[in-house]
Amino acid sequence: MKTVVSMTRTIQHHVLFSLTMLLFTSGMLNAQGNSHASQAAMEHPSWVQIPGELIRPDCVHEIPNGAKVEMKKNGQATGDVTLNGAVIAHYDACPEAAVSTRHQQSTQRTTTKGQGQAPYVNGWVEASQWDVSLGSGDNIDLMDGFWYVPSNPSKNGGLVYLFNGIEPTTENWILQPVLQYGVGYAGGGNYWAIASWLVGPNYVFHSPLETVNPGNLIFGYTEITGQSGSTQDWRVEAYDESTGAYSWITVGFSGLQWNWAFSGVLEAYNIGSCSQLPSNGYAYFEDSSVYHGFPYYDYISPQGWYGAIYSTGGLNCGFGVYAGNTTVLYF
Repeated sequence: MKTVVSMTRTIQHHVLFSLTMLLFTSGMLNAQGNSHASQAAMEHPSWVQIPGELIRPDCVHEIPNGAKVEMKKNGQATGDVTLNGAVIAHYDACPEAAVSTRHQQSTQRTTTKGQGQAPYVNGWVEASQWDVSLGSGDNIDLMDGFWYVPSNPSKNGGLVYLFNGIEPTTENWILQPVLQYGVGYAGGGNYWAIASWLVGPNYVFHSPLETVNPGNLIFGYTEITGQSGSTQDWRVEAYDESTGAYSWITVGFSGLQWNWAFSGVLEAYNIGSCSQLPSNGYAYFEDSSVYHGFPYYDYISPQGWYGAIYSTGGLNCGFGVYAGNTTVLYF
């Protein structure tokens, strides 16, 4: 475990970053992502919004802490969930493909809000990210970092997700420990909570939500814990360093190369005003680290973090990204 730092250090860093605005990387705007997500919601009124996807509610499954999602060798889920080696549940694949509301690297582009369309945020907003250059058969095998639970929004009604995580080259799965504010399909309310998620095109699994408080320090990581042949066993955990609360899942993957790292992401839905975002105006992530070369966990250097702003929905909330081992998402 890394050393827990103080809130004083957080404030000092925040002041430093405020004085170095020219170092911001704005990335590319993708306002079309908001209209895409909003249109998809209108077309599927009974579907639910979860991190990165709009999906049928019967395709989202809560599993116990430590339960394992079993995967096939082609990178697809078998539908079995095991705990301590025993099958505890089986789920069929979703009969309809989910609608992605997270970033798509291949379609990232600059667009503008249509005339008469009210500003609204629905989707990935901004991120510190890195497309890690890896050789064949190599993976990110550990992505970890700390972030502080920010202040509550001054106005409720929105759904806010803050997280780190990893994706494969195919970008159709994401492993992510998530901090949530607002009511989502996993539960929640006008408070912050943590859970760990495996999100894919036909299956979604998450661990139970655990309540956390503003100012608490969250440690989130995704890690290969073992390997048998071409299959890697992954553990995804969100852990509250301040209270000891935790929420985690495991999954066995093969047939994919994991090379996308995210040290900090803001994703939000039903945001019609800046007051529905955390009132302190920023989310602070630190000590983000990426390793490869399992079982040795070799630190990848030099780092290649860069900032991207994906979807502001036309809202002017001072969005900005300071990207790196320390990341600040401004809003």
